[in-house]
Amino acid sequence: MESCALKVSVIIPVYKVENYIEKCVKSVQAQTYQNIEILIIDDGSPDRAPEICDGLAQKDKRIRIVHKENGGLSDARNAGIKVATGDYVLFLDGDDFWDDSYAVERLINRVSKSNVDVLNFSYKKYYEDTKQEKSYFVFPQEMPVDCKSKTEQLNYLTQYHLYIASACNKMIRRSLLREKLLFEKGIFSEDIEWGIRLLYYAESFDFVCENFYCYRQRKDSIRHTISMKNCHDLRSNIEKCIAWCEKSPEEWRNSFYRYTAFQYATFFMVQAQADRYPKEDIKKLSQYEWVMGYHAGKRKIRYLHYAGKIFGYRGLTRLVRLIYGHSWR
Repeated sequence: MESCALKVSVIIPVYKVENYIEKCVKSVQAQTYQNIEILIIDDGSPDRAPEICDGLAQKDKRIRIVHKENGGLSDARNAGIKVATGDYVLFLDGDDFWDDSYAVERLINRVSKSNVDVLNFSYKKYYEDTKQEKSYFVFPQEMPVDCKSKTEQLNYLTQYHLYIASACNKMIRRSLLREKLLFEKGIFSEDIEWGIRLLYYAESFDFVCENFYCYRQRKDSIRHTISMKNCHDLRSNIEKCIAWCEKSPEEWRNSFYRYTAFQYATFFMVQAQADRYPKEDIKKLSQYEWVMGYHAGKRKIRYLHYAGKIFGYRGLTRLVRLIYGHSWR
């Protein structure tokens, strides 16, 4: 079969995940599809995770370990992309896991028929304290086979809110990543601008309702302080997205703005939980409030858009911040 010829590289960044990495790697080893290389990128992890990974590699020749100095998630992913040899790449964070051993097999069967650059799929949040799971997408629908042009595919993905700023729910042609889509290092929210670059450079897209990726909600990270750098980097990424919207071909522009509208709306919630009121970032973003007009019916964005018309952008950021229990001063 043609699908058997396709090789998949699974890139797993590792940093301070000694309690999770074995389950993560074993969920890849358990896949029925065997033409896989497992690239574990030890990002200078100070715990026992590198030792655990070395032990796993000794028992499975498909595992390759890259030990490097700490450079952050983006740097680790880039290191994986540079050594990957697969036709397609999947990203899996070291504290997450897959819960379906047939997942890659089904993805390969789909992409062998569609031959797209990017195959999107579902994912779910896994709450480790309660063991509960919650699907991210509500009633997702697989992309129809008659969506042939890129414009049709982008419109479908963004109209139904099926394209998100995450590298982990996408299988991507490796040659595309290496040439155009390395991750920017040293920033938070790195997937946001990367996601719109992917929209721009990839020639074809698909979406399937495969819900095997378990995004772990760790007990030690449920409550954390959002810094001013979080806000600054998110604002910067939103501005970069708007620039990509403006340079995109006219037939793609609505789709690009729909993607950006969600990121813009996310800023309201992020600034509301920040340790200080990000006054300068809010001032810069206030000029783009109109972006939320591309809400495509998404309830949260639509409500924020209408509320902004009533309270004004800055007034709305203060209101949301007060709802979250933080002062805006």
